[in-house]
Amino acid sequence: MRFEKLEKTINKLDNDIDALKRVKQYLSNKDEINEITDLLNKERQVYADELYLGDGIAYLECVNIIRDLLNKELYKDEQVSLLEDIKEIHGRKSPNVSKKSHGLNAWLKFLDVNCDWIENKNSDWSTLILRSINPKINN
Repeated sequence: MRFEKLEKTINKLDNDIDALKRVKQYLSNKDEINEITDLLNKERQVYADELYLGDGIAYLECVNIIRDLLNKELYKDEQVSLLEDIKEIHGRKSPNVSKKSHGLNAWLKFLDVNCDWIENKNSDWSTLILRSINPKINN
């Protein structure tokens, strides 16, 4: 993925910021900790801006792929392929780097796709039907 290193950097900064929040409860130099936290947040924002910069174009590419799949039953192989395509187009593993979810359902929610998951009694893999796309206006 194009932005894998960037994702890891943002995740590391998120972990560092969370650690500072926890340690602030136990240490007396709260002002110093707040300054460092502010610096880390600013650095994180720069990386996040870079990571999400191409999302508008990537969204349109994903919509074009999804339109062709609307109202069709997607089984395991098609779902895996769709997930890989979406990740490749966006250049990252997760739709929201700060969240740990990076599966197809997380991406479909991120892209505002309405879908149905149908359980298969004969399989541990559900069938997916993409129903509609709620277009993002300011993407």
